[in-house]
Amino acid sequence: MVNMNEIISNNIMNIMKQNDKKQIDLAGYLGVSKQVISKMLSGARMINAIELQKTAEFLGVSMESLVKVPQVIPETNTVKAFMGRVESQEAKDGLAIADEIANLICFYARTHENAEEMMQPWEA
Repeated sequence: MVNMNEIISNNIMNIMKQNDKKQIDLAGYLGVSKQVISKMLSGARMINAIELQKTAEFLGVSMESLVKVPQVIPETNTVKAFMGRVESQEAKDGLAIADEIANLICFYARTHENAEEMMQPWEA
């Protein structure tokens, strides 16, 4: 399954590397903290349409180039990439369980973070 947030993040990081751009500069341009940019580029936070448009402006590229799906999508999940090199079924099963546990931990962390934000009072 294609994870568009990962595709976008990878495209942004590749273009930033090619143009020698820094995350802190992008953060300043978007008016957010470097931590927000780090979360966006790691996939821990979704990139909204306005941020995508401003990121494209910052990088001097079209929005389409940021959402373009590559012809060959490399396996970015370390556990799944490693599973392809493991020979025994027992080891593959163990890695699959470890991958599920890691996904649950990440889901819990994101849910907990979002819950804390939702508990903040609204500003009118």
